[in-house]
Amino acid sequence: MYTENGLLVDISEITDIVRHADVFAVSFRLFPERLLIDTRYDDTDDTGGCTLPMVAIVDPVSTVEERFFWLGQHRPVLGMPKNFMFFHWPHSVRYLDESGVWDRIRNRVTSTHFAGARETCDHALRDLLVREREATVDAIAGSRYQTLWSARER
Repeated sequence: MYTENGLLVDISEITDIVRHADVFAVSFRLFPERLLIDTRYDDTDDTGGCTLPMVAIVDPVSTVEERFFWLGQHRPVLGMPKNFMFFHWPHSVRYLDESGVWDRIRNRVTSTHFAGARETCDHALRDLLVREREATVDAIAGSRYQTLWSARER
């Protein structure tokens, strides 16, 4: 299904990913970084602390194996994810929030009842909005972009 802005995502499929995947990543159309959500946690780790769910903006990788390696380095106590999913969000970050998808993500992370989970999600959303705005301004100003038809000099 399509809208005037392009592909319309299947919100019910995304809801299933958010509900069931223990780790999932989201890519966006205007910037390369990914939103990585790891809902797994461990109340106590080898250091006597705990490993909390993770909401992070991360650099892209080429393969799922690279992402698993990254997770192994950054969250070794949790092992390999049982259910890893990835989806592309073809709309704006603002629509991610307006569509209710962001609420589903935040609810999944905050359902673990760890202190600071809501604030971490809110910070990540603000970060995504800033990245999208910067990418839009860069595109308009020509920074980091090469035009096919540049304006004629007068």
